[in-house]
Amino acid sequence: MAIFSKNTDDIQDDVEAQIAALRKEVSRLTANLADMGGEKLDDVKRAATKQVRYAADAAKENPLATLAIVAGAALLIGLVSRR
Repeated sequence: MAIFSKNTDDIQDDVEAQIAALRKEVSRLTANLADMGGEKLDDVKRAATKQVRYAADAAKENPLATLAIVAGAALLIGLVSRR
Protein backbone atom coordinates (compact mmCIF):
# COMPACT_ATOMS: atom_id res chain seq x y z
CA MET A 1 0.00 0.00 0.00
CA ALA A 2 2.90 2.36 0.73
CA ILE A 3 4.14 1.92 -2.85
CA PHE A 4 0.84 3.16 -4.27
CA SER A 5 0.68 6.18 -2.00
CA LYS A 6 4.24 7.12 -2.93
CA ASN A 7 3.44 6.80 -6.63
CA THR A 8 0.27 8.83 -6.11
CA ASP A 9 2.26 11.56 -4.36
CA ASP A 10 4.83 11.55 -7.17
CA ILE A 11 2.10 11.79 -9.79
CA GLN A 12 0.38 14.60 -7.90
CA ASP A 13 3.65 16.51 -7.56
CA ASP A 14 4.35 15.99 -11.27
CA VAL A 15 0.88 17.21 -12.25
CA GLU A 16 1.21 20.27 -10.01
CA ALA A 17 4.59 21.06 -11.58
CA GLN A 18 3.10 20.73 -15.06
CA ILE A 19 0.19 22.99 -14.12
CA ALA A 20 2.62 25.59 -12.79
CA ALA A 21 4.63 25.40 -16.02
CA LEU A 22 1.47 25.77 -18.10
CA ARG A 23 0.37 28.80 -16.08
CA LYS A 24 3.77 30.40 -16.64
CA GLU A 25 3.58 29.68 -20.39
CA VAL A 26 0.04 31.08 -20.66
CA SER A 27 1.16 34.20 -18.83
CA ARG A 28 4.08 34.63 -21.24
CA LEU A 29 1.83 34.11 -24.27
CA THR A 30 -0.71 36.60 -22.92
CA ALA A 31 2.01 39.20 -22.51
CA ASN A 32 3.25 38.57 -26.06
CA LEU A 33 -0.27 38.93 -27.47
CA ALA A 34 -0.77 42.17 -25.58
CA ASP A 35 2.48 43.52 -27.04
CA MET A 36 1.44 42.52 -30.55
CA GLY A 37 -1.98 44.10 -30.06
CA GLY A 38 -0.36 47.32 -28.90
CA GLU A 39 1.85 47.43 -31.99
CA LYS A 40 -1.13 46.87 -34.29
CA LEU A 41 -3.10 49.57 -32.48
CA ASP A 42 -0.24 52.02 -32.99
CA ASP A 43 -0.15 51.14 -36.70
CA VAL A 44 -3.89 51.76 -37.03
CA LYS A 45 -3.62 55.08 -35.16
CA ARG A 46 -0.82 56.24 -37.47
CA ALA A 47 -2.79 55.28 -40.56
CA ALA A 48 -5.95 56.99 -39.28
CA THR A 49 -4.03 60.15 -38.43
CA LYS A 50 -2.51 60.18 -41.90
CA GLN A 51 -5.94 59.79 -43.52
CA VAL A 52 -7.43 62.58 -41.38
CA ARG A 53 -4.59 64.90 -42.41
CA TYR A 54 -5.13 63.97 -46.05
CA ALA A 55 -8.88 64.63 -45.80
CA ALA A 56 -8.31 67.95 -44.03
CA ASP A 57 -5.83 69.05 -46.71
CA ALA A 58 -8.22 68.02 -49.47
CA ALA A 59 -11.05 69.93 -47.80
CA LYS A 60 -8.89 73.07 -47.57
CA GLU A 61 -7.87 72.81 -51.22
CA ASN A 62 -11.43 72.20 -52.48
CA PRO A 63 -13.91 73.87 -50.10
CA LEU A 64 -16.84 73.91 -52.55
CA ALA A 65 -16.46 70.24 -53.44
CA THR A 66 -16.20 69.42 -49.73
CA LEU A 67 -19.35 71.41 -49.00
CA ALA A 68 -21.20 69.60 -51.80
CA ILE A 69 -20.09 66.18 -50.53
CA VAL A 70 -21.13 66.99 -46.96
CA ALA A 71 -24.51 68.32 -48.11
CA GLY A 72 -25.09 65.21 -50.23
CA ALA A 73 -24.15 62.91 -47.37
CA ALA A 74 -26.45 64.81 -44.98
CA LEU A 75 -29.30 64.55 -47.50
CA LEU A 76 -28.78 60.78 -47.90
CA ILE A 77 -28.61 60.25 -44.16
CA GLY A 78 -31.78 62.27 -43.72
CA LEU A 79 -33.62 60.25 -46.37
CA VAL A 80 -32.47 56.92 -44.99
CA SER A 81 -33.30 57.81 -41.38
CA ARG A 82 -36.89 58.80 -42.26
CA ARG A 83 -37.72 55.28 -43.46
